[in-house]
Amino acid sequence: MNEKLFFLALILVAAISAVTGTLVWKAVDSRSSGEQPALLVLPEPREIPVFELIDQDGKAFGPDRLRGQWSLLFFGFTHCPDICPGTLFDLANLQAQLENEDAAMHHQVVFVSVDPERDSPGRLGDYVRHFSSDFTGVTGEHDQLLPLTRKLGIAYRIAEHAEGAAQYSVDHSASVLLMDPEGRLHGVFPAPHDVAEMADALTRLQG
Repeated sequence: MNEKLFFLALILVAAISAVTGTLVWKAVDSRSSGEQPALLVLPEPREIPVFELIDQDGKAFGPDRLRGQWSLLFFGFTHCPDICPGTLFDLANLQAQLENEDAAMHHQVVFVSVDPERDSPGRLGDYVRHFSSDFTGVTGEHDQLLPLTRKLGIAYRIAEHAEGAAQYSVDHSASVLLMDPEGRLHGVFPAPHDVAEMADALTRLQG
C-alpha cells in the first residue's frame, strides 16, 4: 500500500512540475536528508481557475471560500476503502494537534469528492462528520472538477460502469494540498503522511 501511495505522490509532483515548467521545490521538513519531505513548497504560489462546487449544506463553494485562511485540500470519494478514511483520520489528528499549539494556524480542511454520481451533499456531510464536525465536504460536476484538478496536479479516474451502478472503483491522487490565505496552491504534502511532521511544517510557516 505504501508503495502505491508513494507512486501516486510522485505522479502528483511530476504533474505539478510539468505545469510550472520547473523541477525546483523548497522542502520544509524536519527529516534527515534523503528521505521524502513532509511538505513540498512551490517556488511561487499558483493561481487556480474559477470553479463552482457545492458543499455538504448545498451552498456554493468557489475560490472565495479558500481565502482568508490556510486550507488543506484532499481529493477522494466516500466509498474509498482505505486511502480516504486514513487520510481524513490523519487530518483530524493534525487539526487537534494544531489546536493544542500556543499559536495555532487558522485553517480549514476541505474534502473534495471526485465521485459526484454517488456523493450527494447529504452523503458528504455524513461522511466528513465522522472525522470532524469542522471539516467541509464539497463536490461538483466533472466540468467543474476537471479544470481545477488539472491545475492543481491532481489525477483521478473513474472506472467504466453502468449508469446508476452502486459499486465501481475510483483511482485518485493521495496527496494533501496546502492552499495559502489568498486561495493559491502553496505546496503539497505527499503520501504517506506523518501528522507530527505535517504539524511541524505548518507551524514553521508562521515563523
